[in-house]
Amino acid sequence: MRALRVVAVGVVVALLGLLVWDVTQSNGSKVASSVDKGQVVAAPKLVLPYHDRDGKFDLASMRGKVVVVNFWASWCIGCKKEAKALDAAAKAWRDKGVVFVGVDVNDFRGAASRFLDRHDVGYTIVRDGQGSSLGKWGVTGLPETFFVNRKGRVVPPHVLAAATREQLEDGIRRALAS
Repeated sequence: MRALRVVAVGVVVALLGLLVWDVTQSNGSKVASSVDKGQVVAAPKLVLPYHDRDGKFDLASMRGKVVVVNFWASWCIGCKKEAKALDAAAKAWRDKGVVFVGVDVNDFRGAASRFLDRHDVGYTIVRDGQGSSLGKWGVTGLPETFFVNRKGRVVPPHVLAAATREQLEDGIRRALAS
């Protein structure tokens, strides 16, 4: 019985340690909550490997362009619902200085590749297999979409759940105007 108590206490301590680690890794980011309150905030660093080629995407290198950042995963139901609208908007805005980047998080490469093929996604996709970028942006679920203006600042709206074509258009126009 004593051994069982020691194991139970060990499990509780380990879970508490994991919780503390998770909170500290999020860097206390308030990007999503600040944008939800109508504030414009600096975009967090986002440097991740491309899904389908060598090299890394660096959000900072996109200064001068509006960037739509969409966090998604192949297993996410809402991500499947928004895939067509995201790709259509990416194609419609491509020649107007707007870049779309999909951040595939907590996912397997093969599953992500099948998702991208099935939904005929043609915009830039990067991989964040461990989800290390989620806390920096304040992402609490998938999908979530952010709009970064030409100055590298995140502007409202922050779209929770599957983004519609209208929400994407609104966010892009606001980012272009700011």
